[in-house]
Amino acid sequence: MSFWNFFKNKKKDNQEPDDPSISDESSLDLIFAKNFTESGGRFIYLDHENSTKDIFEKIIGENNWEIDNVCSLDSDISKNLDIRLIRNIDNEKVKALVTNCEYLLSNSGRILICNKQIKNNKIENLPPVVIILARMDQFVSDLSEGMTKLKYKYKTKFPSNITTIVVKNKLNEDNFLTYGNSAKDIYLILSDD
Repeated sequence: MSFWNFFKNKKKDNQEPDDPSISDESSLDLIFAKNFTESGGRFIYLDHENSTKDIFEKIIGENNWEIDNVCSLDSDISKNLDIRLIRNIDNEKVKALVTNCEYLLSNSGRILICNKQIKNNKIENLPPVVIILARMDQFVSDLSEGMTKLKYKYKTKFPSNITTIVVKNKLNEDNFLTYGNSAKDIYLILSDD
């Protein structure tokens, strides 16, 4: 079964048969997946056969990294994946950062994050590869909807350092307009949980 057919079949299984307002072509997850992968992002959907840790280990193997080359700024992620917990990204040895996100922006294929995920680090200071852990309920149509949801999610203490991570598009690397762009190679591990 192809990548796109997998998602179309998944949506058909989950939707009400008599609901004409739901269209496979307009679903947020399909739009995001298309925009994200067309930009060069690596999209991994967790099925019942694989766990986050299994996929994570495959990513490490694919890139020939040592476990010390991968870190997290989140203590729960660090503990669950048995990786180094750091406060600031200042080590040349760090090749990848594993983190969560706030929302997945369908219209652009970008990922909305804030200080909850990257602390006080700037995007350009993050390692060249970012591994994002996300859930199916984090899809939003655009940045405006994401910011509105952030406002309701953090009613009393609105986050700082709000930004989006852009996938590094290898086709546009030589374009002078992308000079200084803080785009990253991104793996997105998506689960139903």
